Amino acid sequence: MKITALEEYGLRCLLRVAEQPDGESISAQAIADREGLSLPYAQKILRILSTGGLIDSRRGSQGGFVLNANPADISLGDAMRVLGGMPETENICERHTGELSVCSNTGNCSIRPVWQHISDFVVHTLDNIPLAVLIQDERSVARHLANVRQISQAAELR
Repeated sequence: MKITALEEYGLRCLLRVAEQPDGESISAQAIADREGLSLPYAQKILRILSTGGLIDSRRGSQGGFVLNANPADISLGDAMRVLGGMPETENICERHTGELSVCSNTGNCSIRPVWQHISDFVVHTLDNIPLAVLIQDERSVARHLANVRQISQAAELR
């Protein structure tokens, strides 16, 4: 799985907004400074997050960006969908046809279930990590991921 610069910096910008106290905004300049980004690039990312409905912008002297929902109600998966980084397996066969017009294994592909399994796992994991967890420290995130893994393994055993 490749993580693009837009996805990485987009998540980091989103977390800067999410860590603000309830109702308080943060400016694009403050986000750019804290993340080491140019102001135009931070503004581009914030526009994408805003268009995607995750954040809202406020004008005026106290303006800036605020989260559109509680950090517990926005998942990492939601953010990745807005930033364009969710794995896609639906059209993998169309992307890898070699010199043929369709994949030679379209009718019976032993690899497709593997990609689908991995994709489902990634999507499930990302959808089960709320921003509220990501604005905590690294150990808290690791504990949350261990819990997600245990829950997933228990569900598979049923």
